[in-house]
Amino acid sequence: MRWRLAWATVRAHRTSSLASAAVMAAGTALLTAFASLLETGLATGRDSGFLIMLPAILGGWTVAIVAFGVVSTVSLTIQHREQELALLRSIAATPRQIRQNVVVETLITAVPAAVAGLLPGFGLGAVVLGRLVGSGLVGAETRLATGWLCVVTGTGASLLAALAGALISSRRAASIPPVRALAAAAPAEPGRALARGRVTAGIILLAAGLGLSAGTLFMDDGPLLSSTAGPAGVAVAVGLALLSPAALRPVRRLSDARLGATARLAARNVHARARQSGSVASPLILLVGIAGGTLYMQTTEDSVPHAAGDVSPQLASVNYLVVAMIIAFSAIVVVNTLIAATRRRRREFGLLRLSAATSGQVLAMVAVEAAMTAAPAVVLGTAAAAATTIPYSLVKTGSPLPSGPPWMYAAIVAGALLLVMVAVIPTAVAALRTRPVDALTAAA
Repeated sequence: MRWRLAWATVRAHRTSSLASAAVMAAGTALLTAFASLLETGLATGRDSGFLIMLPAILGGWTVAIVAFGVVSTVSLTIQHREQELALLRSIAATPRQIRQNVVVETLITAVPAAVAGLLPGFGLGAVVLGRLVGSGLVGAETRLATGWLCVVTGTGASLLAALAGALISSRRAASIPPVRALAAAAPAEPGRALARGRVTAGIILLAAGLGLSAGTLFMDDGPLLSSTAGPAGVAVAVGLALLSPAALRPVRRLSDARLGATARLAARNVHARARQSGSVASPLILLVGIAGGTLYMQTTEDSVPHAAGDVSPQLASVNYLVVAMIIAFSAIVVVNTLIAATRRRRREFGLLRLSAATSGQVLAMVAVEAAMTAAPAVVLGTAAAAATTIPYSLVKTGSPLPSGPPWMYAAIVAGALLLVMVAVIPTAVAALRTRPVDALTAAA
């Protein structure tokens, strides 16, 4: 009975389930690629140094990136269903039954998605191996190994992250008072935007990231320098992402500024929906932090003169390819999160239009909200990137400023903002095509 109910729920929320599945499949593919390289290195024996070093250094913090992306996506999907879960509580469902049902629903979505990500993961692993062979870092006779290690690592990490997201979010959803189900809308209280556990985890990760960043300053200049500088930026980015709802609170001051009615309403919405806005800002922080940190770390490496026989220049093209793969995954998480968050607001848009707001005014409000959410996210992402680039650059060049063109940072910021608008505006336009009266009764 539980599986039939869970399957029916997944089918009823087909769009959000597919969005979560896309992130899980992409995460599995990324992890499988690194795991296949590691397995190839372990199986090859000779000439396996780079096949082991690359996934060991980059794969470790990629696991953290994928885990955070999957957890945040699953959590957002469950968060959007809190009113529905509260309704189940009102008809005598116990908290334990709610948690069990959410976990089963997550498994129904996660298992096929993880399996679907294996084949693309093998393909990505083969592409990276081909780049290593082409650079002369690995023997031409080396063939990609796709055994149990990469299968278990790729699917296992994604499934564990999905289950973690389900367990964390279902616990909160199961504690919602049943009376919340009777409300037409259930906004989160601004004062409870940050749960105690989230604050604790955010502070711990922030401290760990800053510790790794400081530790980088005491390391020797060499290939292992990125083994602390890279994870430092990731840990700081995830920590800031967890604490991001607090960073959005100052936006409330704009609601009293003379910026026009649309901007004031947008500022009040971002403040009142701090928890939801933080869920939107989180993957954007990760995207900007990872893109800025890893790209400028590599351009700084490229700017340093290398001795004869140094393999760093040969490894540069491989690093750029890996960084592109990680950035692509982060972009998928950003787009999925924004689309899901905007699509859920159809009822709100319908109510605004019944209150005499035009479609153009609603669309302008959504665009301003997106900008107000993205701006602090870019600032926090830049801070996370600095945790990587400043110590790395100090060790490499003696300067706290990384080597690399300024336009690259501008391109990262512009690309992030473009992603936000491309995801939000078309979704809002599609939502506004629904008649206001029909939007009030539409499923979230």
